[in-house]
Amino acid sequence: MKTTFDINDVLFKIVNVATVKATIDGRVYRDKKPLNSELRDIVITPLSNYNGNEIVNDATFFVNCYCKNFANGTPDIAKLRATTDAVIAVLEAYNNTSNYYVFDIVNQILLNDEDQKSMSYASLRLKCYVEK
Repeated sequence: MKTTFDINDVLFKIVNVATVKATIDGRVYRDKKPLNSELRDIVITPLSNYNGNEIVNDATFFVNCYCKNFANGTPDIAKLRATTDAVIAVLEAYNNTSNYYVFDIVNQILLNDEDQKSMSYASLRLKCYVEK
């Protein structure tokens, strides 16, 4: 059995590469970013897939790409798009060469950061399939 820790290790290595890091001025993090960071960071977060002893969903992850809003509060779509496109490109390249893990991009949404009003983020929801 693979845990979310195992899959997060693989996903982190896929995303934490030069082509993606060239689109941000912060870092790639697991689980959460530093409090009050206004840098363009990427955070990889697994959803818990257990409720007691019962598996309630497949291995689902979020890759959140953060960016500071413009002075008027609107998201910087160009920077968010560049980072999101870079993440999608490395995931698709990995899927074309992997025979074990497959990351399926389920959807993408733009959200305002509720904890830090000066930031917005593009959230990619991924489902991970482990091939046998």
